[in-house]
Amino acid sequence: MEANEESRTRAGDAGAIEATVAAKRAHTVLYRDLQERACGVLRNLTTGSVQNETRASNAGAIEAVVTAMFVHADCVLVQETASVAIRNLTSGNVKYIARAGTSGVVEALVEAMRRHGESPGVQSSACVALYFLTEDDVENKTRALHEGAKGLAKAALMTHPNNKRVVHKARDLLRQLR
Repeated sequence: MEANEESRTRAGDAGAIEATVAAKRAHTVLYRDLQERACGVLRNLTTGSVQNETRASNAGAIEAVVTAMFVHADCVLVQETASVAIRNLTSGNVKYIARAGTSGVVEALVEAMRRHGESPGVQSSACVALYFLTEDDVENKTRALHEGAKGLAKAALMTHPNNKRVVHKARDLLRQLR
């Protein structure tokens, strides 16, 4: 077992995910830095770990991340880190993708793109998350189109024409939303 994978498993077994979600819930409004860091912890612990994704889902991590995105909509770091966390938390799991959609994640991601058009990190990470959330979920795709994701992906291309990651991820999302 790889060292990082082993560390993620140990942290999950020790209750780090549940503790992180509990901290996010207890300090949603006042502590923006905690929200950003907690999203980072969830992102890291769920990278490539189905077991930790399940723990996170059971602990309500998807909803906690969405809440942080809405409460701290003005914070670039929360939006970028939360977008990557959502990608990892849903990671191709049809049940988690649908749950994320009904939790308002599509709307939160589109709002992040709208508010932070100048941030290549937010643009690329939100495009990636939206791509995977809409890949096989018609309801999420409909939500994304209704919220204006297509126009925002086009705007990201115009705003960041020299950023290869933004260009690649925005084009992928546009193809997905056809």
